Amino acid sequence: MQIRNNWGELIGEINTAQTSAGEVITTNTMYDRGHPVFQTISVRDNQGQVRTTNVIRGKILP
Repeated sequence: MQIRNNWGELIGEINTAQTSAGEVITTNTMYDRGHPVFQTISVRDNQGQVRTTNVIRGKILP
């Protein structure tokens, strides 16, 4: 899902995917003038454990 401001510029994006192992991966990316400035990646395994990674000034997952 993309988030846009009043001028139609992309300012955020949220993606969710599920792996064949049952993990759920959620990425939340914030943009400034079309460039990624912050990304949070959360991975929940099939036991309910959650791992979170923050990336500043870039992104590592779509």
